[in-house]
Amino acid sequence: MSPAGAPRHVPRGVRPALDALLGLRRYGAAMRRLLDLDAERRAGPRAASARSPGMEYAESRIYSPGDDVRRIDWRVTARTGRPHTKLYRLERGDDLYCIVDQRAPMRFGTRAAFKSVVAAELAALAGWAAAEGGERFGALVAGAGGTAIRPGAAEGSVSALCAALAAQANGEDALLDALAARAAAEAARGARFVVVSDFPDEEDALERAAARLRARGELILVWVLDPLEARLPPPGRYPLTDGREHLLLDTGRAGVRAAHARSLAARRARLERLAAQPGTRCHAVCAGEDLFAALARPFTPS
Repeated sequence: MSPAGAPRHVPRGVRPALDALLGLRRYGAAMRRLLDLDAERRAGPRAASARSPGMEYAESRIYSPGDDVRRIDWRVTARTGRPHTKLYRLERGDDLYCIVDQRAPMRFGTRAAFKSVVAAELAALAGWAAAEGGERFGALVAGAGGTAIRPGAAEGSVSALCAALAAQANGEDALLDALAARAAAEAARGARFVVVSDFPDEEDALERAAARLRARGELILVWVLDPLEARLPPPGRYPLTDGREHLLLDTGRAGVRAAHARSLAARRARLERLAAQPGTRCHAVCAGEDLFAALARPFTPS
C-alpha cells in the first residue's frame, strides 16, 4: 500500500522508456513529500541558518581602487605583475543532485523490471521533485555512457537526464567514489544528493563517496534490489541469462544459500552504517513493488 495521499507506481520493463520517464513529472510533488525536501523550509530560522549560502570563487580581475585588499589574488598578481582581486559569487543551497547507477549489475531483473529501470525512474522522480520546488538539478550516470548534467534549471536538466537514460548508450563503468567526487565539486554547498544504486562497490569506496557528498550537503541513499537478491526462491535449479550466456542457479545447495545470505547481510550492514551518520538517510526499494510505498518505509536494521 502507498501512504495516504500518495500515488501508486510500479516500474516495468527491461529498458527505461523516455515517455514513461517524462510522464513521471505528474508525481513530482508526491516525490518531494516522500523525500522530505521541504523539511528545512518548515523547520524555521535555526535550520535555515545551518544551511545559509556561502561564497565560492568565480574569477580574478585587475585590482580597482576601493577593492577590499583582503581579496587580492596574490598568485595571479605574482604571475602577471599586476594586482588582481578575487571575485566571489553566492553559493546556492537549493541544488538537488542525483547519481544514478546504470552499470552492468543493474541490468538484471526477475520481476516486473530490471533494477536499471527502477533506478532510472527513481532518478527521474528526484529530478521532477526538484522541479516542483523550483530548485536546480544536476545528475551523473554511472554507466550508460557516463552522462553528466551540470546543475541548472530543473525542467531542462531532468528532460536531458530522461533522454540519456532512455538512450542507454554504452560506456565505461565509472566507480561510485569517482562520481561522488565530481558531484561534490559541481554542486553548491548545502545541496541534497540522491544516490540510486545496488551499491556493489567495496566498503572503502562507498565510504569515500558518502564522506565526499556529506561534506558538501545532505545525502539520501536509495538501495535498489531484485526480489531474487532480497530472498532466494525455494530450493531448485533456476536458469538465468544475460542474452548471451546462460547459467543455472541451484538454490538447493546449502553453500549457495549461505553465501547469498552473507553477501546480502554485508551489503545491508554497510548501508546501515552509512545511514547512521548525521546528514544521511537510506531507503530500500525492491523491483516489482510500489515505489512510493517503498520510499515511505523506514530503513531499519535487519
